[in-house]
Amino acid sequence: MNTINRVLRIFVALTLVGSSALADIPQELQDVVFSGDLNGRSSVDFRTNARNIKSLVPKDSEATILETRQLKRTGSYGLKVRLTKVGEAKGTNSAKVGDEVWVYFSQKDPWLEFKDKEGSEVQDPEEALTSRARRDGEGLPVEGTVTNPTLPTKELVKATQKPLPSVDPNLAKNTDPKKTEGDICINCSVSQTTDSAERNIQNIKDVGTEIKRSSDASIPQNAAAGKWADDPMIMRYSEGKEVKNSISYGMRNKRPRSTKYCYRFVKRALMGGDMIDRYPPGGHARDAVRDLKAQGMINLMDNPKYRDMIKSPADVPKGAVIVYHNNTKESGDVQIKTDWGSNGGFVSDFYSGNSFLSSPKARRYAAQGKPYRMIGVMIKP
Repeated sequence: MNTINRVLRIFVALTLVGSSALADIPQELQDVVFSGDLNGRSSVDFRTNARNIKSLVPKDSEATILETRQLKRTGSYGLKVRLTKVGEAKGTNSAKVGDEVWVYFSQKDPWLEFKDKEGSEVQDPEEALTSRARRDGEGLPVEGTVTNPTLPTKELVKATQKPLPSVDPNLAKNTDPKKTEGDICINCSVSQTTDSAERNIQNIKDVGTEIKRSSDASIPQNAAAGKWADDPMIMRYSEGKEVKNSISYGMRNKRPRSTKYCYRFVKRALMGGDMIDRYPPGGHARDAVRDLKAQGMINLMDNPKYRDMIKSPADVPKGAVIVYHNNTKESGDVQIKTDWGSNGGFVSDFYSGNSFLSSPKARRYAAQGKPYRMIGVMIKP
């Protein structure tokens, strides 16, 4: 009996170790769907003057991934695929089922949607693409590709972000275009009756009062924070520079509409704002709770006190990362809250004034009895 118990304990231990290890293995990419027209090439050469275009692969085509390479010049990827379905033909040069061609996965305009072996949409294929490119390229160098590709670093993420919009600081001070510089000082010609020495003393007193008021404030102040205003941990996080920078990154790098790469955009926003240091490995939004905990963030939904305060996305603190899932094989969704209360919108790969729970997809699953819920409200203490 003791021998059987020992065997069972060893089996359970090995199972748990295996499960932990499997959690770090990237989703294996299986299929890809074309969300736009792409050129199918005979080799992994995507230069404009390369004479290797075999066919046009039309939108709505589907394929199985055979090989992956990361490109030196752009950091994007070349994918060798076998077509299993071809969309509506665009001419005599359209591809055919069974063709094997190389297509370009652009970081800027992907035009490809990935699925894993379970059929779930992969919202950030970077980890899987990098791992596969390293495996495919081992011992087989190809001109123009990277031998040992790596995930994006924080420095690279910041270097490739869109710049802040240019604003004339003088225009920002005045919203009335009819007013000129001469209108700013209204009482410049009026003689001052206050004695200069007395005025200086009063200024010093005012400065001293302001310094004391600031030092007495143990947490940042913001009336819009509402019920969160008396929570030091929340306020320091939400009013901190990392949150400000992450929201700024997200807002200026967002796309006009969904690209289905929400988690990829949120990862970059958090790295660009110095919230996290390493590129998280997960390919699905549902992985964000695990991935962000590994980098020092906490889930407010794990704490009964905070869970009771958060009944809807409108209740979520400014700057928190909201993770949604519905206990199915679906990838889920992830967003960053951009402000307090109902003033806050939600940004990931695009911006919306409404949370994911108000989206057509979420409403559709709710009607099927598979409602999405917030499984993570992530902040950094």
